[in-house]
Amino acid sequence: MTAADLAHEARPPEKGLGLALEVLEQVARHPQGATAAEIARAVGAPRATVYRVVNSLVRDEYLVRRPDLTGFLLGARVLELAAVVDAHRRPDYSGVLDALRAETGEAVHLFAFRDGGVAILDEDPRSPISDRAALLGDPTRSAVGHLWLVGRPDDDTRGTRWRVRAQPADVEAIAEAYAIRGYTEQAALLAPDRGCLAVPISNDHHEPIGAVSLATPVSRLSVAARHVARLRGAAASLSSTAL
Repeated sequence: MTAADLAHEARPPEKGLGLALEVLEQVARHPQGATAAEIARAVGAPRATVYRVVNSLVRDEYLVRRPDLTGFLLGARVLELAAVVDAHRRPDYSGVLDALRAETGEAVHLFAFRDGGVAILDEDPRSPISDRAALLGDPTRSAVGHLWLVGRPDDDTRGTRWRVRAQPADVEAIAEAYAIRGYTEQAALLAPDRGCLAVPISNDHHEPIGAVSLATPVSRLSVAARHVARLRGAAASLSSTAL
């Protein structure tokens, strides 16, 4: 067997690894999930081949199926690798979030407000967001979405990244509740057993630029309100941070 023959035999594993990395990259580019057909079109590989690679990645926990089985999301092993990388280049707000998570014992997430919607800046690795697609698609289904609406009550959400447009009556009710509480909350709108509350992060001009959100089982949501003061303290610390 010639050296050329040996080199030719060595190619399939490299191609397989390269395709697996391409599949992971495509899924990473679609935080709401990508179907196998969409991945196959993006990487230019036969659908049957992509299905085999995707199933292998699911088996090894590099990918997970969406709860509604319509596509695939990054799995635990990829998120663990990302956490290792992030640990070497942690942003300025990491210390504030670490302390808040330790003090409350609850899941804490950090968001930035954009003109088109909200961006997830720091998701608690111990307790990931229940339904990212719903949170990023419908502002009425999360406490952080409620805060975004309160800060932009006159916006026409059809021109944003939100898939669902908030109705005026819903925005009015959310704003009234926020005026009373000074924070927003939702129960069982993203997951039947989870709820969350959120406080805004404002800049020097008192404009909302983001939010700190605390997620907890619905049964503990009212009790979790005791952490609001801690959330506000963290939000104040983050007010001068570039989100």
